[in-house]
Amino acid sequence: MKKIVYTALLLLTMSSCNSWFEVEPKGDSSGVKTFSNESAFRDYMNGIYTELRSTDLYGSNLTLGGLEFLSQTFVPYEEAKAWTLCDFSGSFARTLSHEVYTKMYRAIYQCNDILELFAEKSDVLFVDGSREMMMAEARALRAFLHFELLRLYAPAYGVDSSAEVLKWVESTSKEGARMSTAQMTEKIISELTAAIGELGKYDPVVTGVGYDDNVLLGTSPIDRKWKLNYYAAQAVLARALMTCGTTEAYGKAYVALDTIIQSGKYPFVRTIDDRDYSFSAEYIFGLPSDNDGFCQVSEDLFNPARKGVTLALDVNGLSADDRRRYWFDNDNTMRTKFDSTSVLDNWEIAPSIPVVKIGEVYLMAAESAAKSGNLAQGVALFNDFIGTQRNSADRQLPATATAAELEAAIGEQYRYEFMGEGVRFLYCKRLNQTMTAYDGTTSIPSVGSKCLPLE
Repeated sequence: MKKIVYTALLLLTMSSCNSWFEVEPKGDSSGVKTFSNESAFRDYMNGIYTELRSTDLYGSNLTLGGLEFLSQTFVPYEEAKAWTLCDFSGSFARTLSHEVYTKMYRAIYQCNDILELFAEKSDVLFVDGSREMMMAEARALRAFLHFELLRLYAPAYGVDSSAEVLKWVESTSKEGARMSTAQMTEKIISELTAAIGELGKYDPVVTGVGYDDNVLLGTSPIDRKWKLNYYAAQAVLARALMTCGTTEAYGKAYVALDTIIQSGKYPFVRTIDDRDYSFSAEYIFGLPSDNDGFCQVSEDLFNPARKGVTLALDVNGLSADDRRRYWFDNDNTMRTKFDSTSVLDNWEIAPSIPVVKIGEVYLMAAESAAKSGNLAQGVALFNDFIGTQRNSADRQLPATATAAELEAAIGEQYRYEFMGEGVRFLYCKRLNQTMTAYDGTTSIPSVGSKCLPLE
């Protein structure tokens, strides 16, 4: 039985200052002397991912228990109603925003710390290629975390690319550099591109060769879906490029996305049995849950005796044979998707946290193809996704579909494809769309200007 065991990382200090945005994010150095072998570096890297899976981040706030409400998927419980309508003035929003900001910058600090340790402990012996892989992974992860902060706390690139909201931090000792959205996006793209170049040479998900899997978690090809691997970094690069909104950027995004599709490494689910309702085969990058994980968050949300959240979507919005209908239950919730009876394929663990999936890759590729001058390819990719992969041929578009019709069809799929994952709101924000709230009548305009509060 294959198990996932994460080593806990030493806690880092955080500021409790009310004006926490003005405090430079800090952490406690792990200590150079303790890093005398490769396992110590691997344990530290695993610890960063342990932080990311916490309920303060992707274990709830940035997915099922927080950001997903902004996607207008749920009819919210009372405390979450203002938040759901993008009113971020209340305690719910301020608490969530503080937790996310401090924990994300803490994870960035840890990425910087381990990169500095790699430089300082050059005498430590590694399996050939392992050091290079982990350094590239840490660099990509740092860029990913900065991009996530940018998507949450700054206006969309197309709304105000000159806004100077956040700092790029790449040291444990020097103050970060405040950048405009355009500058930080350029930095993120540059960092991801460089990391991808290295991961392409050393990542087991590409080479098919692992690094001593009996000792070092995350160094075999099958384990790489739980790390920010080469293909996940390509998807994040595409996300960043697409925010720029230019024909050239969309073209580059399409190249990155097509690399993932052509690899054939991430198949769509074809059959559903009594397990794996979260479709883990489709994860390009996911975070292993703790013992309860999403199951407990889901139960707390959807149990009528607790918060009693229901879906603002109807199962009949999906074709009769669409495999995603398995996510709905008789009480109009999506509790089945992350229920404790659902166990990931190839892993004896409960459903984990999807961060990047092949479905998003297809939808982004369809959009990028169309917006870089190849509408026919965009329509073909969408039809492959919805007809072949999701078994909903009646939702396919005619070959003569317009760009507007394709965008509308893609937007509709963002409502269903990522239920519980917090993806749709960030898609709507990137395009500065007007969203219809969960009640079907309230309008939320100019989503591109909606930013989490910074104090």
